[in-house]
Amino acid sequence: MSPVPPRDNEAPPAHGLPATPAADVAAAAARAGGAVLLARWHAGDLQVAYKDARANLVTVADRESQQAVTDTILAAFPDDAIDGEEGTAGNPAAGSVWYVDPLDGTTNYTHGLPFFCVSVAQRFHGRTVAGAVYDPVRDEMFAAAFGAGASVNGQPLRVSAVTRLDRALVVAQAQSVDEDEIRAYAALAERLMRVTGGVRSLGSPALTLCAIAAGRLDAYCEYAMDAWDIAAGQLILQEAGGTLTLFDGRPHVTADRADVVASNGAIHAELITALKGLSHD
Repeated sequence: MSPVPPRDNEAPPAHGLPATPAADVAAAAARAGGAVLLARWHAGDLQVAYKDARANLVTVADRESQQAVTDTILAAFPDDAIDGEEGTAGNPAAGSVWYVDPLDGTTNYTHGLPFFCVSVAQRFHGRTVAGAVYDPVRDEMFAAAFGAGASVNGQPLRVSAVTRLDRALVVAQAQSVDEDEIRAYAALAERLMRVTGGVRSLGSPALTLCAIAAGRLDAYCEYAMDAWDIAAGQLILQEAGGTLTLFDGRPHVTADRADVVASNGAIHAELITALKGLSHD
């Protein structure tokens, strides 16, 4: 049975770092998936296939990483459910669901670009309570537990101190062959280029959210994100002092697909105002 998450009014541990059984399992699972990714990457045996005409890739490493993550989670929590980008496992009726992206940044991975990760998050009865994002190339483990802070390799994370949108480095990205979605992304990128200090497209939502948590980036915007893409990164970001909402500024508290805006918090209101009127519908 999964651990009960802390109540909102419970004080976090004095050390401020994640320390729960679920957080430990999330990190172990992410590390297991990362080992698979590195082994396949170094061997050069990726067996690339396409989920659409040209933009959405999948490799044998995605599937093998998901299996490694799933095995690790279910060994510790056999009654839980797994909802991953490459399939489901476990008990579909469970109140504890693990959202898994076994290779976030597949296109980067297949091109030898070292910006990809494994993302693992546990949601317990509708609340994300533990998350881990592992960058196997840099051996960086980002982790968080609800109410207990966020860390990278055991060191506390904190968002940047940037307070002006025109000084912020922002990520906006998309991966689609749909013409409407391409136009929506172009409008988003143009809007951001007019009001921010710089716009990048990095190709890994989970790792991007962790970079904001670490103060390396200041904000991120993307349409149609699934829970396996952002659940762990959202928890890590929020525990590091940042903010993630919908495009209209409302909180994102479900596991539903959503258009999301994330930031260090200080520039969030200004960013939401700047994005007013944008939609991919």
